[in-house]
Amino acid sequence: MMKRIIPAVMLVAMPCTALATAPADLFRGGKVDEAVTAYRVAMGQTSAAREKALLHKELGDLYAEKDQYAEAADEYVAALALDRGIPVTERIRMAVAVSWANRLDDAIFALRAVVADEPDNTAARTHLARTLSWRGDQPDAITEADRVLAARPGDRDALLVKANALRWQGNSSQALPLYQQILAGSDDFDARLGLAFAQLQTGNKQEAAANAAILKPRFPYQERDLKRLREEIENTTANTVETSYTRYGDSDDNKADRFGVAYTYRQGDWSLSGSYRHFTVNDTIGDTYADILDAGGYLRLAGRYGVGAGIGVARLDGGSSDMNLTWRLNADADVARGGVSLSLRRDVLTDTASLVENRIRYLSAGISASQRITQRVTLFGGYSWRDYSDDNSAHDLLIAPSYTLYAGDPTVRTGYRFRYLTFDRQSFGGYFDPNDFISHQLFVSVDWQLDRIFLYAEPYGGFQSFDRYGDHTDDIFGGFSGTLGYRFTKRLTGEVNGELGNYALGATSGFEYYSVGTRFAYSF
Repeated sequence: MMKRIIPAVMLVAMPCTALATAPADLFRGGKVDEAVTAYRVAMGQTSAAREKALLHKELGDLYAEKDQYAEAADEYVAALALDRGIPVTERIRMAVAVSWANRLDDAIFALRAVVADEPDNTAARTHLARTLSWRGDQPDAITEADRVLAARPGDRDALLVKANALRWQGNSSQALPLYQQILAGSDDFDARLGLAFAQLQTGNKQEAAANAAILKPRFPYQERDLKRLREEIENTTANTVETSYTRYGDSDDNKADRFGVAYTYRQGDWSLSGSYRHFTVNDTIGDTYADILDAGGYLRLAGRYGVGAGIGVARLDGGSSDMNLTWRLNADADVARGGVSLSLRRDVLTDTASLVENRIRYLSAGISASQRITQRVTLFGGYSWRDYSDDNSAHDLLIAPSYTLYAGDPTVRTGYRFRYLTFDRQSFGGYFDPNDFISHQLFVSVDWQLDRIFLYAEPYGGFQSFDRYGDHTDDIFGGFSGTLGYRFTKRLTGEVNGELGNYALGATSGFEYYSVGTRFAYSF
């Protein structure tokens, strides 16, 4: 969301005092270069910090009158560095102008200085929270907004800053009631815009579209934000066709080429999808093939709950045709400060030639949950049970806390993953089936969107141990996964992705492996 309009009177509230009116008149008369020269000469002729600061401030005020905030910011930053004796109301006004010039670090420094002098100054603290959120420091922005709300419950500006910060850090379900609280008092463009974005992000597309239809922009930034909202609504409700290709290889001479095409039809809060995937897999023995065709649907209920189902058929060619039924059931819900999901599915393994030839099928049941413990700490956990067609079964547990180092562009997180996996036995079915597999993994992830380019990168490493076929293994592992994408148009997106490592659970067969691929998606 763009910056809120602050009354222009704040930008010219203090009369010029440091210099005769002639340079200011020159500036307002359009003789900017001559006026600036006069100010620079006057600054050079004085050694008094207070007088020099007021000259910088006066020149900054003149730039601000003309909405030249980049130039105004230069003067205001210089003035604030020279003299903190400038009245607090003026320091706040100057910091606001500095933030409008996108000099966010300088604005935050100036505003922190104000709240250090006057901790109860809610105007300074509110704009400090707002500027922190613009910089991407959502947890700190929420902390500052909460301090304002503790002193002034129901403060509309602080509520809006907090709601936006929650939404921007991906916690739209918590932002929704704050937007609704603001709108219960009176209508507000920015609050309703944020509400629509939050509804869209929580799956309530119909309500998001209804609120977008109500919005009437008055300022240029509101027109831009509304256009972006409408484009996002269109993108999330549009039908999509996508194609993908992945090349896989591992240290046991398994290779696989995977092709896919999928179509998704969306209408309101429900969607239907269908996909076809073809696998050409080979090893030292030879080639084999697999084809999977499936279809399914998903329905969002009351903006908080979702249910889905799908059914398909897989043909595994290992010298003769073999048809296998696949299906899935899933449900999810927003709970507290996170969510929970359930899944039940029957599927086939197609990663390697031996898995296709052995026709390994499995039934799995799983549950996972995530919760935001604090504004920066998130905890994810999941458990699944799998029953394999070759009379084997497995229990799989994952616990993964993470910490947000920076919540903006880029978003940077670090965390730890604990994994425990154990099978009843080693079945020689062609998949990795250890006893008492335990891994401790550290990772860092970077998620960055820059205009049309988007990037995700995650290096990781750790320690793993397990027993298999009577042998015990202790090993250090590492790896990397990433995606680099480009939006050619608002409808067409392309990306390349890759992964490599020696993590035993990075691939079904449990070897050193790599995969590289491409994906293209077109919405209409």
